[in-house]
Amino acid sequence: MNAAEPTLMTLQEAADAVGCHYQTLYRRVRSGELPTMLCGGSYRISREDLDTWLRHRDAVAGAVPNRAERDWPRQVDTLYASLLAGDANAARQQIDRLIGGGATVTELCDSAFAPVLFRIGALWREGQLSIADEHRASRIIESLLERASNARSKTGPRLGTAVVATALGDRHALAAQMVAAGLQAEGFNVHFLGADLPEAEIVAMAQREEADVVALSCCVAEREGLIGALDALNAAGFPVIVGGNGIGSAEALQLGAARYGGSIADAQTIARELVRSRVQL
Repeated sequence: MNAAEPTLMTLQEAADAVGCHYQTLYRRVRSGELPTMLCGGSYRISREDLDTWLRHRDAVAGAVPNRAERDWPRQVDTLYASLLAGDANAARQQIDRLIGGGATVTELCDSAFAPVLFRIGALWREGQLSIADEHRASRIIESLLERASNARSKTGPRLGTAVVATALGDRHALAAQMVAAGLQAEGFNVHFLGADLPEAEIVAMAQREEADVVALSCCVAEREGLIGALDALNAAGFPVIVGGNGIGSAEALQLGAARYGGSIADAQTIARELVRSRVQL
């Protein structure tokens, strides 16, 4: 090949470069959106055409590498509309675009998933959405979170070990799942226990896995389970991060949390700090 000839990629190579599924690019090819050529019966994409398509796609979608240039309110509105319509495919395509543009799991959780879920939860509380509508939206977000986590998995040495759960009486697992995904993306070995866990089970897992930190999400007004978990974990010597839209900073600290995390990014920073402080002891 001489210097003037374009670099050709298979669809799979192009999908790997973009960070999306093979079928996502295949649909773009079939629709005529992405230019290709046939070589030996298989599609080939030039690197130049792929880069041109990515720049156009990201400019339209707001999924650009520089976070400051992303139009997150617009992203939230688009995702919100897809969830209300139950259009999992449109939501998945949107998140694929953002991932392809460099969005991190933390950004997606704090700037897209959490605001959308808060908006949908408000509609449900006001009686404008059914329980089925709310559950459908949550399940779609769960699948998107898993997709983002798999695309942005971090390899290498672990920063520490974290146990993530909600206390007894809090059945809202998705917020805790986002915390778990964020800590995993940050480089922690995470043991996600889900929702509505008795205090003894949380402590037992933290002890067995020699956790450096425990994170508890709180999305309910009831406090008995959270207080019991905090008391038990503090007695066992585990630092606890508490966060969630069901509790504020002052109350979390008063109840016994070591720190309060108001976002996934906060949880990541605090977890790193707590691990460093334990190592220095």
